[in-house]
Amino acid sequence: MKILQGKRAANFQQAAALAFQEAGVADISAGVTDLLVSLADATKLRIEAEKSIGAAIRDKYSAKPRWQSKWWCIPVPILTYEARDIPQLKIETKTYLVAVVDVETTDESYSVTVIGAMGKPETLVIPMVFLHAILNDDLGRFGILAKSGSHTTWEVLGAKAVQLPNDFVNKLTEIFKRKSVSMWLSDFGRQGGSVAPLVVGSLLGLQFQGTAQPIPLAQQPCTPEKLVAALEAMAYATQEAWEMVRRASPDLRAEHTLEEGLRMVLQHAAKGE
Repeated sequence: MKILQGKRAANFQQAAALAFQEAGVADISAGVTDLLVSLADATKLRIEAEKSIGAAIRDKYSAKPRWQSKWWCIPVPILTYEARDIPQLKIETKTYLVAVVDVETTDESYSVTVIGAMGKPETLVIPMVFLHAILNDDLGRFGILAKSGSHTTWEVLGAKAVQLPNDFVNKLTEIFKRKSVSMWLSDFGRQGGSVAPLVVGSLLGLQFQGTAQPIPLAQQPCTPEKLVAALEAMAYATQEAWEMVRRASPDLRAEHTLEEGLRMVLQHAAKGE
């Protein structure tokens, strides 16, 4: 644990900013933590936090220190995308402790901030086919292998059994009612931006597979209306979809197919154009 002089945080948002900075991911939105809090056991976190604070203070101040603290546990995510075997998004979460501590020794009193990672990382593995089902409110397509008050394990063809916290799945479902996948990933900062084209491209492929069309998409003409409809089917908001098409329009040609046009629009979006 690192000890900084002075009280560096007064609320959760400030504590999250400190934790993200310490972890080297300062551009993450504090809002992503709400999605990840269910990954760790609250009781274990409390016990480990109190032990970590005590150990850090006793190691720093040898003159019989006494202390009072206020602390926060911040889940800090690292995203990776893997296309091997079955495409999947991995979210590895490390818990960072941020504690503001008033310390008294036999000689002096101090105000400090204790910060550092604690415990073992937790990893969520989300196959793209499962994420696609969340987007389309179609989780019923997967058989349930086990279920508890906190977690559910699903059977996903071609993948290992997928175990996720119920709270995580419920919150992600609600997020996708308000945001597209790319907007959600942008909350993870640069790392979200780096995996977004791969994730969205994979979902696009699944959307093509799951759409019954009398004419294959690769043979359909590309029009702005069809592009917007396809983007809406991928959970982009209507206004956002039109804006994406507008930005890509200088490179769209009449001879493009709908599939080619969609890929071009997504490429522009991934570049932030």
